[in-house]
Amino acid sequence: MSDRSKSPMWILLHAALVIAVICSLFSGLRIATLTKPAIASIEELLPQGEVHSVHFFSALLLSLVALSYLYSNAIRLYRIEQSCAHKQWNYHRVVTWGGISLIGISLASGWLLFAGIGQLSLVRILHFFAALGLSVYIFLHAGVYLLQFGQSALLYILKPATNKRIQLALLCSLLPIFLLGGWLLLTKFSYYQLPVTSIPIHTIIDIDGHADEPQWAKARPLKISTDGGANFYQGRTDVHLKALQNGEEIYFHISWQDPTESLTHLPLIKTDQGWKIQQQGFENFDEKNFYEDKFALLLSSNCNFGGAGTAHLGRSPLANKPSNWHGKGYHYSQSGQLHDLWHWKAVRTNKMYLADDNFIGAPDKVRAGKRRYTAGYQQDAKESGAYLLNWKWYSPTGITPKRLPSDANVLAPFQNVKEGQELDWTISWFDYQPYSAESDRIAPGTLMPSVLYTSNRFEGDRADVRAKGIWRDGYWSLELVRKLNTASPLDIPIEDGTCLWVSAFDRAQVAHTRHTRAIQLNLSKAQ
Repeated sequence: MSDRSKSPMWILLHAALVIAVICSLFSGLRIATLTKPAIASIEELLPQGEVHSVHFFSALLLSLVALSYLYSNAIRLYRIEQSCAHKQWNYHRVVTWGGISLIGISLASGWLLFAGIGQLSLVRILHFFAALGLSVYIFLHAGVYLLQFGQSALLYILKPATNKRIQLALLCSLLPIFLLGGWLLLTKFSYYQLPVTSIPIHTIIDIDGHADEPQWAKARPLKISTDGGANFYQGRTDVHLKALQNGEEIYFHISWQDPTESLTHLPLIKTDQGWKIQQQGFENFDEKNFYEDKFALLLSSNCNFGGAGTAHLGRSPLANKPSNWHGKGYHYSQSGQLHDLWHWKAVRTNKMYLADDNFIGAPDKVRAGKRRYTAGYQQDAKESGAYLLNWKWYSPTGITPKRLPSDANVLAPFQNVKEGQELDWTISWFDYQPYSAESDRIAPGTLMPSVLYTSNRFEGDRADVRAKGIWRDGYWSLELVRKLNTASPLDIPIEDGTCLWVSAFDRAQVAHTRHTRAIQLNLSKAQ
């Protein structure tokens, strides 16, 4: 190792590079646990909480370091190429250039993911393996240097030349300014824009899922590439959005590709030992097979990354609160701000012509006897109406139904269901009778729906969002409408600049698709 001190520029860029790589690597691996459960084996080493902002901030720092390096060496590039031809390629030179290549791949793939450009699933795979490569590079580069040179290696990269320490202090003061400016640009001007077309107040828009009114043809569409969801092809689906408003209400038409219409929501099956829930993950609240299709919209006046800062990843992101069963994380608000969440469900709410009007707020208190803690994800209040699941207490080994049909023949349509067959997978509370072992003469192997309707629909705040979805030829078409201002403390007013995020679920409980950049509603310019 040379005894020559490094320049202040080199020391600053190298220190910033170390911080950026470590922060982006660990926060990125935490984000990757959402779709790659195998990484959860090292989850104790990974940060928890609101890691999306950390990941993007470190990516910005890494990008500034890369640009600064290129700028400071632009004049010398030709000389380096010439000199490299005469230098012997030793171990450290090969490893260093390997690391530079991996950083370049990480940055390029990361910004492509941020922009939503290209085949996101393939780009995400490239981004992930570049991160794994960087993990190896850190050991091969820094680890070997420490093993080879010991403490002197640290002095070499941290001690500037004596006559240039003022220059180092100046550079250290300038870097945060550029970093802050880049962060403001990234967070304030990176939104997708969804124009909301104005229509006369008397215009009738039927909420039937067809979106065949002429006003929809005039609305300007927006396509968002989402990925990371279970069961979709390569985990991705493109979401197409249109929006209308009449000064009182706002309408959305949303469509997305889903090869199958999934309506078998946690069906019950009779066995020789009794009734069981058909499930392959519901025990951990992460069902990915026997579940309905769903779609969610998160609306907020906050446009920050990570769904307005509500996504907190990890098994235990909240101190002194229960860990989540699936290890993915919780949604909650740390700022005290409330965020609106519309949750359309193909079985539980579609028949009601509603989306479940929920919200994300501060973490809820722990409630005794409630198996699942949902932190800030909570439901709006309702005056009446409900759907229930048809079992008394959950157990993965067997359950006791709440109600059974008086005539087992009414369950015949649910046996040997063919793909594309139209079936209503809800059952009426009043058409079934209370369960008793004596009246249970249903044959083993029989399937029974699990969703019990106690009324036709919700009433109250929880019914503020009318919605209807239809599935046809591999696509869901969903229409929704809500007042721009419901005056409810559990809803946010929808106005110019409101941001939203969308997620599609393919027979999955929580494993939904996602996108990075917020969608900003533009009510002022669209006509």
